[in-house]
Amino acid sequence: MSSPYTDHPLTHAQQGMWFLERMSRGAVYVDPMTFRLTGRLDVGALCRGVAQLCHRHAALRTTFPLLGGRPVQRVSEQVTVPVRQVDLSAHDEADRERELTALLEADTRDRFDLAEGPLVRVLLVRLGPEEHVLRMTAHHLVSDAWSWWAVLLRELETLYAAALDGRDAGLAPSPGQFPDFVHWHRDWCAGPGYDRQLTYWKSTLASLQPLPELDLARSGQPAAGRRTGTVWATVPRPVAAALDDVRTYARVTPFMLLLAAFQVVLGRHTGTDDIAVGTRAAVRSRPEFEDAVGFFVNLLVLRTDLGRATTFRKLLHAVRATALGAYAHREIPFEKLVEEIRPARRGRFHSLVNVLFSFQSIPEVPPRLPGLDARLINHDPQTLYDLDLVFFEEDGELRALLTYDGHRYTAQAATGLLGEVCDVLAAVAADPDVPLSALLVPTKAMPHAG
Repeated sequence: MSSPYTDHPLTHAQQGMWFLERMSRGAVYVDPMTFRLTGRLDVGALCRGVAQLCHRHAALRTTFPLLGGRPVQRVSEQVTVPVRQVDLSAHDEADRERELTALLEADTRDRFDLAEGPLVRVLLVRLGPEEHVLRMTAHHLVSDAWSWWAVLLRELETLYAAALDGRDAGLAPSPGQFPDFVHWHRDWCAGPGYDRQLTYWKSTLASLQPLPELDLARSGQPAAGRRTGTVWATVPRPVAAALDDVRTYARVTPFMLLLAAFQVVLGRHTGTDDIAVGTRAAVRSRPEFEDAVGFFVNLLVLRTDLGRATTFRKLLHAVRATALGAYAHREIPFEKLVEEIRPARRGRFHSLVNVLFSFQSIPEVPPRLPGLDARLINHDPQTLYDLDLVFFEEDGELRALLTYDGHRYTAQAATGLLGEVCDVLAAVAADPDVPLSALLVPTKAMPHAG
C-alpha cells in the first residue's frame, strides 16, 4: 500500500525561517490576502475553487513535522482546507465593521501549526446579500508574493468561473512543483556553481560589519515580544515623473534609484559610508518553476560604499553594478552565506543585514471573479528586521511603506526617516548631479510626504 504522503528536505531558506518561527512569540511569517467582494457570490463555487488549488499545488498540502529531531517537508496527497464562514449581516453597519476588523486582526495573529497544518486557511465574512470579505492566508514556508499574485489568484479566477458553469477548468498541471525545486536546489548547492558564487560573495562581503545603530529616537518599549509599526509616504507625481527621466538617462531600474536614495539616508544616520541592506529576490531561474507555488525567495546583500561617489549620478553607477552582481549570484542561500562568513553576532543571532529594501514589481491585481467586484484591503505587515522599506506603484503613484521595529524606534522617528527618503528623491529629481556630500546632510528641502 502506497504512503499517503512523501517527505522531502527543507531548503536552506525554509530551515532559517522554520527556526525563526519557533523562536518568535508571534505570527510573523503569515501572508494574508484580503478582498472586499461586491456582487452575488457563489460560496459553493468558491469552496470548490479553493479545494482544486490545494489539489494542484503540492506546497499547499505541505506540513513540517519533526523526524528524528529535525523538520521535514511532508507533502500529503490530500488536504482539506475548509472555508471558515462568519455571517455578520444581522449587525448594524458600525458593528459589522468593528467585528470585521476584530476578525481580521485575530486571523493575522493566529499562528499556524507547522507540524499538523494545513498551512493555508480561508475566511469568508458575509456582510450582506451582495457584500463579503474574503481573507486567504498562507504561511511563508509554502508561499511567496509571486505564488499569490501571479499564480494562485489567477488560477482561482479560472476555477471559480468553471465551477459556476459546471465544467472542467482545463488548467494544465504545473511542469514543476516545489519539492522538485527543493531537490534541484540541493543538488546545485553540492555542485561547482555553489563554489563560484561563494567566492564572489566572500570577496564582496569581506570585512562587512553590521550596520550601526541609527541615531533616531528610541521607543523605550520593553524588548519582550515583537511589535512592529508601519508608516506610509507618497512621492509627488511631478517628482516621480522627473525620477523616471533620471533613471532612463542613468540606465538604472526604479529599484536601483530608490535603493540609492535609501542608502544615502541610512548613511546620514549611521555615520558610515559602508552601507549594506538586504533585498528579497526570487530564485525561479528555471522555466518549469515559473508557475509553481512555494517559497522561492532568497535574501541578497547589497553593499555600497558611499565614500567612492562624489555625486548621486555616480552613486547610481555603483549601485547598478552592485545590484547586477548580486542578482547574477542569487542562487546561493543567504543562510549558507551566514554560515560561511560568520558575521559579527547581533543579539542571539549572526546576521549580515538588519535593514531590508525592495521594490514591489508584481502587480497586486485582485481576482476577477464573474459577477463580482473585488477590492484589495491592505494590512500592516510584520518584520523581524529593524527597518523594512518597500516601494511600489499603485494607481499611477509611487508609494512607500516602511515597517519598523516598534521596540527600537518611535513612530515619529520612522515617519521622519521616510520623509527624508522623499526629500532625497526630490533633490535628485531636481538635479541628479547633486553632490553626495550635500545629500548626506539632512535638509528640509520639501515637506514630508504623507
